[in-house]
Amino acid sequence: MLRLNEISKTFFPGTVNERRALVSVNLTLNQGDFITVIGSNGAGKSTVLNTIAGRIPQDSGSVEIDGRDVGRLPEHRRAALVGRVFQDPMAGTSPDLTIEQNLALADRRGAARLLKPGVTSTKRERFAEALTVLELGLEKRLKTKVGLLSGGQRQALSLLMATYSQPKVLLLDEHTAALDPQRAELVTRLTTKIVEDQGLTTLMVTHNMVQALEVGNRLIMMHEGQIILDVDEERKRDLTPEDLLSEFSKIKGSVLDDKTMLQ
Repeated sequence: MLRLNEISKTFFPGTVNERRALVSVNLTLNQGDFITVIGSNGAGKSTVLNTIAGRIPQDSGSVEIDGRDVGRLPEHRRAALVGRVFQDPMAGTSPDLTIEQNLALADRRGAARLLKPGVTSTKRERFAEALTVLELGLEKRLKTKVGLLSGGQRQALSLLMATYSQPKVLLLDEHTAALDPQRAELVTRLTTKIVEDQGLTTLMVTHNMVQALEVGNRLIMMHEGQIILDVDEERKRDLTPEDLLSEFSKIKGSVLDDKTMLQ
């Protein structure tokens, strides 16, 4: 379970650049919930993820994971609880290390660093088996440096690494936005499969409203640091991108087009 209680964050307070990024945000995800998050630029989507991950400290409020308040823990101490995939395929892996070495790092996420072999024959077998779910043949390329992989392959590997130790919370920060349509579809399909197979509690930011409606069991819309719409699975199935734009217009009293929401 993930719970955000009255989370607020202001950047550059007391200056001419002051910006309220989050305003008393309350959000609860039950075990296995897969929530997609949409909203225009500056709505607070990535700030929410950064706050959960511990990259940005909130000004007030609390972050609870499985009933434990982790809101004051630094990012590295949340690593065992939170997995994350970024928009940039280069961000989630180490290009100069091999595939098996990257997976060894994922296997040790959040654990104490010990002077012991990173990749044993037993681990190598486990890594190869785990890679088969990606259906990319990477299980046969364990000793290939990750920097030689395509963007789609690296993002698929990043997804596997983020979920390898079965984190309590998975954060996906527009993780298909930098991929071509074919690779984006592959990574989206893999995401759905891995999340469902592991029952992961997941929060996924996306600018793609079609993807936001097709993936997950719940959708929220953010604007100016607040959640302005929260749609459950039953209602979500009947919505279209046009419906979402209409809802935004009704709530905020303004008219938006697809370009505005997808920026």
